[in-house]
Amino acid sequence: MAVRDQEWTYVWRLYEAPELYDRAKDPQERTNLAWGSEYAAVEQRLRDALLRWLVETADVIPTEADPRLPQVELPAPGAGAR
Repeated sequence: MAVRDQEWTYVWRLYEAPELYDRAKDPQERTNLAWGSEYAAVEQRLRDALLRWLVETADVIPTEADPRLPQVELPAPGAGAR
């Protein structure tokens, strides 16, 4: 799950470390700033926004494909970049 604002992107996954990116300084999101003490307030603010959104919307990730939706075949991330 991810949340972003004008300056930051925050990514949270259940079994992986969080990610925090400065969108202005790192538009390709290559340098993870999560766990940096100088960014703790930013990370907390975005984590709180993500949690608030989950609670307010009761949004869930489906465990099975919805048969009403069309199949979508997308290339793997980075497959076209070389």
